[in-house]
Amino acid sequence: MHLALKDYFLNIVNDSIFVVEAVGVVILLLYTLRALVAIFKSVHTCKRLLSEGITTALSFLLVGEVLKTIIAPDWKDIGMTCVILLMRAAVTVLLHWERKHEEE
Repeated sequence: MHLALKDYFLNIVNDSIFVVEAVGVVILLLYTLRALVAIFKSVHTCKRLLSEGITTALSFLLVGEVLKTIIAPDWKDIGMTCVILLMRAAVTVLLHWERKHEEE
C-alpha cells in the first residue's frame, strides 16, 4: 500500500513537472513569434515582448525546478537543482531590472 501511494505521488509530481515546463516552453515560443511580428513595427516593442516572454517562461520553469527538488533522490541532485534554480532566478531578476531601467 505504501509503495503504491509513493509511486502514485511520484507520477503526479513527474506529470506536473512536465506540464509546467511545457507551459513555459509554449509561452516562450508564443512570445518569440509575437516579437518577430513586432520587430517590423518597433525594435523597442520587440525587446519588451522578448523580455516579458523570457521572464514569464522562466517563472514556469522555476516552478518545474522546485518540483524536481521534491523527488530528488540524493543531495547531489538537490544541489544541482538548486544551482539551476539560482541561475534561472538570477536571469529573471536581471531581466526585471533591465526592463525597469529601459522604461525609465
